[in-house]
Amino acid sequence: MLAYVFSHRPEGGVEVAVYEDALRRFHTALASAPPSGFIRSSTFKVGDRYSDWYLVENSAALDVLNAAAVSGVRTPAHDTAARMAVDGVGKLYSLVSGEAPVGSGFEIQFSKPAGVGYPDHYERLRPYSGGPGVSLWRRMMVLGPPPEFCLITPSRIELPRENLPKVLRRDPI
Repeated sequence: MLAYVFSHRPEGGVEVAVYEDALRRFHTALASAPPSGFIRSSTFKVGDRYSDWYLVENSAALDVLNAAAVSGVRTPAHDTAARMAVDGVGKLYSLVSGEAPVGSGFEIQFSKPAGVGYPDHYERLRPYSGGPGVSLWRRMMVLGPPPEFCLITPSRIELPRENLPKVLRRDPI
Protein backbone atom coordinates (compact mmCIF):
# COMPACT_ATOMS: atom_id res chain seq x y z
CA MET A 1 0.00 0.00 0.00
CA LEU A 2 1.17 3.50 -0.82
CA ALA A 3 0.06 6.87 0.51
CA TYR A 4 0.34 10.08 -1.41
CA VAL A 5 0.30 12.77 1.28
CA PHE A 6 -0.39 16.36 0.26
CA SER A 7 0.31 18.95 2.95
CA HIS A 8 -1.15 22.45 2.61
CA ARG A 9 -2.74 25.34 4.45
CA PRO A 10 -5.49 27.83 3.68
CA GLU A 11 -4.50 31.08 2.04
CA GLY A 12 -4.61 34.12 4.32
CA GLY A 13 -8.13 35.46 4.69
CA VAL A 14 -9.81 32.10 4.04
CA GLU A 15 -12.06 31.00 6.90
CA VAL A 16 -10.99 27.66 8.38
CA ALA A 17 -14.58 26.30 8.43
CA VAL A 18 -15.05 27.14 4.73
CA TYR A 19 -11.68 25.56 3.86
CA GLU A 20 -12.40 22.38 5.80
CA ASP A 21 -15.86 22.09 4.25
CA ALA A 22 -14.33 22.36 0.76
CA LEU A 23 -11.83 19.62 1.61
CA ARG A 24 -14.62 17.35 2.91
CA ARG A 25 -16.65 17.91 -0.28
CA PHE A 26 -13.66 16.98 -2.43
CA HIS A 27 -12.93 13.76 -0.55
CA THR A 28 -16.63 12.83 -0.67
CA ALA A 29 -16.65 13.42 -4.44
CA LEU A 30 -13.54 11.28 -4.85
CA ALA A 31 -15.05 8.44 -2.81
CA SER A 32 -18.33 8.61 -4.74
CA ALA A 33 -16.60 7.59 -7.97
CA PRO A 34 -13.34 5.95 -6.86
CA PRO A 35 -10.68 5.44 -9.52
CA SER A 36 -9.06 2.04 -10.05
CA GLY A 37 -6.55 1.18 -7.32
CA PHE A 38 -7.85 3.86 -4.97
CA ILE A 39 -8.48 2.68 -1.39
CA ARG A 40 -9.60 5.83 0.43
CA SER A 41 -8.65 9.39 1.28
CA SER A 42 -9.03 11.71 4.23
CA THR A 43 -7.76 15.03 5.54
CA PHE A 44 -6.13 15.55 8.91
CA LYS A 45 -5.28 18.76 10.73
CA VAL A 46 -1.61 18.33 11.64
CA GLY A 47 -0.05 21.19 13.54
CA ASP A 48 -0.86 24.38 11.63
CA ARG A 49 -1.32 22.57 8.30
CA TYR A 50 -3.61 20.03 6.69
CA SER A 51 -2.52 16.66 5.34
CA ASP A 52 -4.57 14.84 2.73
CA TRP A 53 -3.80 11.12 2.76
CA TYR A 54 -4.63 9.28 -0.47
CA LEU A 55 -4.22 5.53 -0.04
CA VAL A 56 -3.68 3.48 -3.18
CA GLU A 57 -2.93 -0.16 -3.88
CA ASN A 58 0.26 0.41 -5.86
CA SER A 59 2.24 2.91 -7.91
CA ALA A 60 0.17 2.26 -11.06
CA ALA A 61 -2.85 3.65 -9.21
CA LEU A 62 -1.10 7.02 -8.74
CA ASP A 63 -1.48 7.98 -12.42
CA VAL A 64 -5.15 7.02 -12.33
CA LEU A 65 -5.73 8.98 -9.10
CA ASN A 66 -3.87 12.02 -10.44
CA ALA A 67 -6.12 12.18 -13.50
CA ALA A 68 -9.35 11.29 -11.67
CA ALA A 69 -8.90 13.83 -8.87
CA VAL A 70 -9.29 16.76 -11.26
CA SER A 71 -11.79 15.41 -13.78
CA GLY A 72 -15.45 14.53 -14.15
CA VAL A 73 -17.78 15.01 -11.20
CA ARG A 74 -14.78 15.77 -8.97
CA THR A 75 -13.64 18.87 -10.89
CA PRO A 76 -15.77 21.50 -9.10
CA ALA A 77 -14.98 20.16 -5.61
CA HIS A 78 -11.26 19.90 -6.42
CA ASP A 79 -11.05 23.35 -7.95
CA THR A 80 -12.91 25.00 -5.07
CA ALA A 81 -10.52 23.54 -2.48
CA ALA A 82 -7.44 24.14 -4.63
CA ARG A 83 -8.21 27.84 -5.07
CA MET A 84 -8.07 28.32 -1.28
CA ALA A 85 -4.85 26.34 -0.67
CA VAL A 86 -1.25 27.56 -0.56
CA ASP A 87 2.17 26.11 0.25
CA GLY A 88 1.37 22.62 -1.04
CA VAL A 89 3.98 19.89 -0.61
CA GLY A 90 3.58 16.25 -1.64
CA LYS A 91 5.20 13.09 -0.32
CA LEU A 92 4.95 9.45 -1.28
CA TYR A 93 5.02 6.89 1.52
CA SER A 94 5.07 3.11 1.53
CA LEU A 95 3.47 1.21 4.40
CA VAL A 96 6.21 -0.64 6.31
CA SER A 97 4.05 -2.12 9.07
CA GLY A 98 0.62 -1.86 10.61
CA GLU A 99 -2.62 -0.73 9.02
CA ALA A 100 -3.58 2.55 7.41
CA PRO A 101 -4.67 5.17 9.95
CA VAL A 102 -8.27 6.33 10.10
CA GLY A 103 -8.75 8.45 13.22
CA SER A 104 -7.21 10.93 15.60
CA GLY A 105 -3.78 10.43 17.01
CA PHE A 106 -0.23 11.57 16.44
CA GLU A 107 2.22 11.75 13.56
CA ILE A 108 5.77 11.24 14.66
CA GLN A 109 8.04 12.30 11.84
CA PHE A 110 11.62 11.17 12.23
CA SER A 111 14.87 10.21 10.56
CA LYS A 112 16.92 7.04 10.52
CA PRO A 113 20.07 7.67 12.54
CA ALA A 114 23.21 8.01 10.41
CA GLY A 115 25.21 4.80 10.14
CA VAL A 116 22.26 2.53 11.01
CA GLY A 117 21.12 0.08 8.32
CA TYR A 118 17.43 -0.38 7.56
CA PRO A 119 17.15 -3.89 9.11
CA ASP A 120 18.66 -2.62 12.38
CA HIS A 121 16.53 0.52 12.23
CA TYR A 122 13.32 -1.50 11.87
CA GLU A 123 14.41 -3.75 14.73
CA ARG A 124 14.99 -0.72 16.98
CA LEU A 125 11.50 0.56 16.08
CA ARG A 126 9.75 -2.72 16.89
CA PRO A 127 8.75 -1.67 20.46
CA TYR A 128 7.13 1.49 19.07
CA SER A 129 5.63 0.31 15.79
CA GLY A 130 3.45 -2.58 16.94
CA GLY A 131 -0.02 -2.54 18.36
CA PRO A 132 -3.49 -1.52 17.28
CA GLY A 133 -3.84 1.74 15.43
CA VAL A 134 -0.10 2.10 14.82
CA SER A 135 1.40 2.26 11.35
CA LEU A 136 4.92 2.91 10.13
CA TRP A 137 5.45 4.67 6.79
CA ARG A 138 8.67 5.24 4.82
CA ARG A 139 9.11 8.02 2.30
CA MET A 140 9.69 6.62 -1.18
CA MET A 141 12.16 7.60 -3.90
CA VAL A 142 13.32 10.64 -1.90
CA LEU A 143 10.10 12.38 -2.95
CA GLY A 144 9.08 15.03 -0.48
CA PRO A 145 10.88 16.85 2.27
CA PRO A 146 12.61 15.04 5.12
CA PRO A 147 12.26 13.33 7.49
CA GLU A 148 12.07 9.91 5.89
CA PHE A 149 9.72 8.15 8.31
CA CYS A 150 6.26 8.77 9.73
CA LEU A 151 4.84 6.74 12.60
CA ILE A 152 1.10 7.11 13.12
CA THR A 153 -0.03 6.31 16.67
CA PRO A 154 -3.32 6.62 18.54
CA SER A 155 -1.51 8.05 21.58
CA ARG A 156 1.61 10.10 22.12
CA ILE A 157 4.85 8.14 22.42
CA GLU A 158 8.47 9.24 22.64
CA LEU A 159 11.04 7.87 20.21
CA PRO A 160 14.74 7.90 21.07
CA ARG A 161 16.37 11.30 20.57
CA GLU A 162 18.75 9.82 17.98
CA ASN A 163 15.79 9.72 15.57
CA LEU A 164 15.26 13.50 15.84
CA PRO A 165 11.49 13.00 16.23
CA LYS A 166 8.90 15.70 15.66
CA VAL A 167 5.55 14.83 17.28
CA LEU A 168 2.41 16.42 15.84
CA ARG A 169 -1.21 15.99 16.90
CA ARG A 170 -3.43 14.87 14.00
CA ASP A 171 -7.21 15.01 13.87
CA PRO A 172 -9.59 14.19 11.02
CA ILE A 173 -11.56 17.15 9.80
